[in-house]
Amino acid sequence: MTYLILGNNQENIKEEVKKLISLLWEKDFDIDNSINNPDIHILKSQNIKSVGIQDVKDLQKEMIFSPYKEKVQIALIPQAEKLTVEAQNSLLKALEEGGESTAYILTTNSEKSILPTVISRSMKIYCKEGTEKGVEYSYHKVLEKNMLEAFDEIEKISKDKEKVEEFLRDLELYYQDILKDLIDKQKDTKGVSDSIRHILKTRYRINANGNKRLLLENLFLVLTI
Repeated sequence: MTYLILGNNQENIKEEVKKLISLLWEKDFDIDNSINNPDIHILKSQNIKSVGIQDVKDLQKEMIFSPYKEKVQIALIPQAEKLTVEAQNSLLKALEEGGESTAYILTTNSEKSILPTVISRSMKIYCKEGTEKGVEYSYHKVLEKNMLEAFDEIEKISKDKEKVEEFLRDLELYYQDILKDLIDKQKDTKGVSDSIRHILKTRYRINANGNKRLLLENLFLVLTI
């Protein structure tokens, strides 16, 4: 799985990384001593301004093995906004093929610097200063409707490309808030993580010219069953 942690404050990002890894490893994690753990690999570059394709390839070589002692092997990519386009494209295959025992964690203060193809494969986690507080969730309420009512509303939404994106964004933010709360409380996130993953897959398929109405109807069924 791939996680994209967004925030403007490095200390807050560091705290979110610590919470996430603690959750994945099911134990307290001290990020300051991470260099001593063979199951965490941090992407580093000699170039302070950018991270190139060779840096990514070197990281991928470290990730070909199974976890040594933890449940999950982790690749940590701090300041992902420094990744060149070529480096991000090089990551895509690894992000797609990563199994249950592999996790990529990217952190950034600029979502606009990350390729849409990388974002579509990532589960976004917003730091406190990055969350959109006060958002009036509306579209997610379709999940509370019965199937006939929901499909009727989905049919109307699917006719407008902007409404489709707004619908998916609303659902993602809604579940992100739930995810953030579960991570803070150190509770199991699998169900919510799976829901977010389905939302991301639906967006990716729609962007690939999939049938909007059918994909949204299928998403409704997946999220409500």
